[in-house]
Amino acid sequence: MSENAAMMQNQFTENGFYFHTVVNTDFASTVENVRTALPEEGFGVLTEIDFSGTMKLKLDKDIPNCLILGACNPPFGWEAYQSEPWIGVELPCNVVIRELDNGKVEVAMKNPALLVEFTGNEELRPMSEDIKARVRRIMSVLASK
Repeated sequence: MSENAAMMQNQFTENGFYFHTVVNTDFASTVENVRTALPEEGFGVLTEIDFSGTMKLKLDKDIPNCLILGACNPPFGWEAYQSEPWIGVELPCNVVIRELDNGKVEVAMKNPALLVEFTGNEELRPMSEDIKARVRRIMSVLASK
């Protein structure tokens, strides 16, 4: 394992489903950091869900701040769509920013390698690996804040 890979592994957790990190910034700063990091890797925010606000409004449940951003890299989205027209069920790539009960903030982002696993379409593998590398860099940036 390269030194850079080892450093990145120490900053965030990667499992088969998502990447995850607990950051050292407050919720509002973390949201801003995510919004800044995404475009650096070609992603834009398509959707925004105030999950905690929705739970309060619909169910009168109080939970710590939780925001779900639907991120998309349009060139990759188009490439995936051309190979797999039903890819939309997996898009956009959600980024979850949530405040924990102890006041810390965590960020999680879906593992894009799952596009191949979920669809069985091997044509998506090179693209999903490229996106996965971009997500790793985003998570590394966030973890270092």
